[in-house]
Amino acid sequence: MGRYRLGDIVRMTRKSLSITQEQLSDEICSVETLSRIENGSQNPSRDVYELLMERMGRIRDRAYSLLSVSDLKVLEQMKLFEDNIRQYEFGHAEAVIKDIMNSTGNSVLDKQFIIRAENLVNFYQKRISADEYLNDFEKAIRLTIPKYGTISLANWPLSYNEAVLLINISVAYSEKKDLNMAINIIKDAYSAVKQSYMEEQQRAIMQVTIANNLSKWYGLIGNHEEAIITANEGVRICKKYKIGNVLPHLIYGIAWNQEQLIALDVPPYNKKDCINNLKKAYYLASAMRLSYVEQFIKEHIIQNYDTVIE
Repeated sequence: MGRYRLGDIVRMTRKSLSITQEQLSDEICSVETLSRIENGSQNPSRDVYELLMERMGRIRDRAYSLLSVSDLKVLEQMKLFEDNIRQYEFGHAEAVIKDIMNSTGNSVLDKQFIIRAENLVNFYQKRISADEYLNDFEKAIRLTIPKYGTISLANWPLSYNEAVLLINISVAYSEKKDLNMAINIIKDAYSAVKQSYMEEQQRAIMQVTIANNLSKWYGLIGNHEEAIITANEGVRICKKYKIGNVLPHLIYGIAWNQEQLIALDVPPYNKKDCINNLKKAYYLASAMRLSYVEQFIKEHIIQNYDTVIE
């Protein structure tokens, strides 16, 4: 996950809430002390840090910026869970959750992960409603951002887990057919991720995931040009950082939005461009062993172009 100095968290959180150093430090510490904390020249005491965090609606935990899951074994299991979700193998994902619960600790991030993981599996196996799906994600993010829903997170110092949860929340809104809310939330996440202290490759993975979802939702509300621009930005980041598993989704999205513009007689798009992109997406999905995506694209090509792809 991304690592922040304590002063970074204080400064970025304060600015995202649009409050002054004077307002934040009142009866906690001097303005001069707060300034030194924020610029990294002084580490805050535990009491001062917790009081500053509490005033800004963050959890009272000095170790927040260093929170991690229990051990390397759990980290590997969490990675396996994410891989299963991407492959739509929800039964395998559920088995991994049980293993994690047997070996996990009791940190905030452990709890946050378990809530999120169980929620994903339960929803995609049709055990809970879209409202329950959204509520559980919001419950999870409030473990570390208690004021979620009442403040803007566009400039918030998000941890990796919080960024993932924002993406999940935006997807939940899309499932409820509230695409405008989904777009607003994920745009905040994108803004926060771009200025985060995440490791570069980790940030790139976040950006392409966000670009993929944002492009899809732009397309569904009829903003096809913006959808294509957003997807192409995601493709650029994928190529730069060698991220393969999202590429088929992004390129399929470009083709689908091109098809909508062709139907509206908007130049310069043509069917040749579409079929080329669809084939590219298909072969990439095959290479990435994304069998569900591969089959979906294959059926799309057959239904819309009467073409069999080998």
